[in-house]
Amino acid sequence: MLASVTNTLYKKLESCKIAKVILYMLDDMFGGHSTLDRQSTINSLIKSQQKPDTSIKDRMITLIGYFAEAMDNDVNLDKNTQIEMVFKTLSKDFAGFRAPYNIGNKNLTYEGVIIL
Repeated sequence: MLASVTNTLYKKLESCKIAKVILYMLDDMFGGHSTLDRQSTINSLIKSQQKPDTSIKDRMITLIGYFAEAMDNDVNLDKNTQIEMVFKTLSKDFAGFRAPYNIGNKNLTYEGVIIL
């Protein structure tokens, strides 16, 4: 079996003359960077905090961009997890918005969070 895999890889990479191209092709074949991309996306979300001078609209657009990037990198975040992340990254000025959610309205959507 190993000989078969070796022959297949040799045939696919035979035309490549530069080691960097071979590495890129191997990464594409075996998903080497996908794990790093997922970790990077999650770290961006976790470290992201709202700055005092940022509007809530701009903040939500930024977070939705991070969530889209997460989906592109095959990170599975359900809606409740995303909403929890939104609340955790907002400034303390929005603590009053977290209370109704924490009390029991756990089935919100993005639109529901914005309306709160």
